[in-house]
Amino acid sequence: MEEIRQFILAHQIETLLLGFAVIVLAFIITHWQEVKFWWLNFTYNFPFIGKLSILARDIEGFDEHHKWFYSEERLCRDYYNFYEKVDVDDESYDEAKDYLHAAGELGRKPTPTFIWIMIFVLVIVEAFGFAYVLAGFTIPGASESVQEKGAIGVAAMLAILLVWLTHLTGQELHKNTLIKKIRRWYKNDNAGGTNWRDLKPDEKLITIDNTFDDKDSPNYIRMLNRLDVNDKVKTTYTKTILTLAFILAVAVGATYIRHQVLVQEIASSHESAMNIFNDDASPFGDTNAKGDDDVGALFGDSGSDDTQEDLSSLFGDEESKASPAASKQTDANIEDETNQRGGDATFMILGLLFVFIQILGIFFGMHYDFAGRESREAYDLLRGFSTKKAFLSYYERAKTHIARVAQRQLQKLQHKMNIINDNTGTDAETTLLLRNNKDRTFKKYLEFEDK
Repeated sequence: MEEIRQFILAHQIETLLLGFAVIVLAFIITHWQEVKFWWLNFTYNFPFIGKLSILARDIEGFDEHHKWFYSEERLCRDYYNFYEKVDVDDESYDEAKDYLHAAGELGRKPTPTFIWIMIFVLVIVEAFGFAYVLAGFTIPGASESVQEKGAIGVAAMLAILLVWLTHLTGQELHKNTLIKKIRRWYKNDNAGGTNWRDLKPDEKLITIDNTFDDKDSPNYIRMLNRLDVNDKVKTTYTKTILTLAFILAVAVGATYIRHQVLVQEIASSHESAMNIFNDDASPFGDTNAKGDDDVGALFGDSGSDDTQEDLSSLFGDEESKASPAASKQTDANIEDETNQRGGDATFMILGLLFVFIQILGIFFGMHYDFAGRESREAYDLLRGFSTKKAFLSYYERAKTHIARVAQRQLQKLQHKMNIINDNTGTDAETTLLLRNNKDRTFKKYLEFEDK
């Protein structure tokens, strides 16, 4: 972990960018409709090349049937797509609640923002852990900085892929629990002699708008009508098996690479120690030793060393000289073995931690989000309101807000069209149509759409 911490400190900018991206991505996932509406306003108000500027140039396209300019209709249609999603009544509340109840998902919620942030934070830690391991193996022969950037890229892709796979696996397991419930209820009905039909969904597609059409069917048929299942109405574990195989492959592969890196580091430490020892051997010391030998030979002392060695070997001094070197070698081997075992144990713990994080992602996928075809839409419609009064009050404010924004944008467009017409000059009929725009409002467009 110390190496990973140092790796993160060495890449602080990348860490900050990833952290900021995590927060932004989590917000976008959990507030998708609000982000889309903000983006629509941004694209319309962007200077010079925004939609308002582009549509304002079309002052000749006029719909003779509806008595609207095409550019005005285009703007109102874009905002109407958001308005119709909040144009609901008390019946919509009952339909959404019934749909979720029939699908067996009343009370479930989408993955909260803080859960997504936690998942992506774990992903970042995993990514840097993988990057540290893969740094020397991603792009062989490249420079160290290029290898590190390549490792970060590969590790980020692996982590994001794992988040996606674990979430899909959790959803598959949740769907399987619903299918098991359907089959158990069907079996109980069949055993009691009350089953009157095959286990298959109705031919008519059930949506939120017609959710009450199958209210007389058994509960398991109503649940089945809202799920996409195979023709045998059986559980499937394709995503689960693929995800588990991928998790196991990554865990084993990362542990093996960590082991190889540790072996390489131990070997490198010995090589560095040998280089230091060789560098400490002075060339002048060798020359002096050689000179002493020459002087000894000059005065007939050449045999003194041999005689001393023979005497040392005779009294067992040779063993005493070899003993310290052998002891040091043994200590080094013991230290290497200890480091090897400790490192491998640490890597096994990291591998188990990695597997646990993936299981946590699967757990979140099982307990959040929906399996029904339109369950998420029904939940978004309810917005967690427990009373119909609060439900209607919220959507009334939302409709008013969107209508006001759309009307302001329409007035800006009409103003720009008049300015362009004054600058370029057109026929009197077009000028008169542009001036008389009191009946071309977003409220009037809503009346036109309702018809």
